[in-house]
Amino acid sequence: MEKIAIIGLSCLFPDANNPEQFWQNLTEQKDSTSSVTVEEMGVDPTIFYDPVKGKPDKIYFLKGGFIRNFKFDASEYNLPSEFVESLDNTFKWSLYAAKQAIQHSGYWGNQDVLSKCGVILGTLSLPTKVSHQLISPIYRQTIEPAVAELLQNQDFHLAALPTATKPATQNAMISGLPAALVAQAFSLSGTHFCIDAACSSSFYAIKLASHYLWMGKADVMLAGAISCSDPLFLRMLFSGIQGYPENGISSPLDKTSRGLVTSEGIGMVMLKRYSDAVRDGDKILATVCGNGLSNDGKGKHLLSPNTKGQVTAFERAYREAEISPQAVDYMECHATGTLLGDSTELNSIESFFGKYQASPLVGSAKANVGHLLVAAGMVSLTKAIYSMNHGVIPATINVNEPIGSENNVISQKNIVRTTTTWPNHANTKHAALSAFGFGGTNSHLILEKGSL
Repeated sequence: MEKIAIIGLSCLFPDANNPEQFWQNLTEQKDSTSSVTVEEMGVDPTIFYDPVKGKPDKIYFLKGGFIRNFKFDASEYNLPSEFVESLDNTFKWSLYAAKQAIQHSGYWGNQDVLSKCGVILGTLSLPTKVSHQLISPIYRQTIEPAVAELLQNQDFHLAALPTATKPATQNAMISGLPAALVAQAFSLSGTHFCIDAACSSSFYAIKLASHYLWMGKADVMLAGAISCSDPLFLRMLFSGIQGYPENGISSPLDKTSRGLVTSEGIGMVMLKRYSDAVRDGDKILATVCGNGLSNDGKGKHLLSPNTKGQVTAFERAYREAEISPQAVDYMECHATGTLLGDSTELNSIESFFGKYQASPLVGSAKANVGHLLVAAGMVSLTKAIYSMNHGVIPATINVNEPIGSENNVISQKNIVRTTTTWPNHANTKHAALSAFGFGGTNSHLILEKGSL
């Protein structure tokens, strides 16, 4: 398959409204996670907080990565401003990131090109703050009579969510409308849809976008993913499955880490066939030369990662790229901070890379911004692109007791714990990125950057 050029990049991550700010935060080794606030939760978080995990209807962890101080101008888009203002951040962030990526690509205002541009976004099919407000009356209508009957109290009523104004009904369409709005706002092509492949969604979106380019159904494609779920719902969910660290420590690739930090944000790329990008003189940030996907179902249970499925994604990526794993200089791991997940990932790397006597440097930006769930891959991609272009790998922070694979193919020396010069002095750099999702949606993407 022809390589796919990345010619535009955008992001809205915790503490970063664009890729340059994110890169600066990484190089400064900044921790951009913090405690959830009343404004984000919609209610006082302490009402639901209990430090002992496993209690019903309680959250035992308050930290997260949040989008704050975000300024949005509804008049910048080819949509009625009043309508745009009525939308949830899911849609506003999508419009913002799409515009930024198009501008970064150099094709802003070029309608001949944009009319042949499609949009594929990864979205998490969980309630947002505003969709929750829309659906809440249905919950109450269904559940209230049943609870009243159980309590034998016909005067029982569930409390309603406080709302200043009635939310626009479009906010309920979180699974498809973000991509459609982007296409409408910028007069793009009719190719637009959203997918949910759990935490692998970013690379699944890029893979599908690549297919549209390979088949000639589009000349450019916007691809990315967004994480913008209702903070209370999300914390109840991850407290219920006990994904947060009970000891309060979330440090990917560290032995003391016992869980992840859920975060919000969005990232997008503008993609183009490599030959077309060269022909048109585009600035090529990096090229996607391999993107391996697999879906192996669950391991021991739904949340348990599976080495076999991860290795299958590796195999498919390197077969597509037609390079040896020895060519990879650095790997941005999925590494969320759960001991089982991180250990399984390093052993999967060992199982595959060890056969080729390959031992790349590794790291994880989730130590800086937390786990953006469906958009996690966009954090990894942004970090890797800037690392290759600057020739520097930022440190993975908060690693004091590094974990390693069983036979030390990946050991303490492989984890980038201090700012490190890119190790490859050859003409071409290669970075590998992994993203693994609930239920066994696995992905492994390989980036290439030639000498300037």
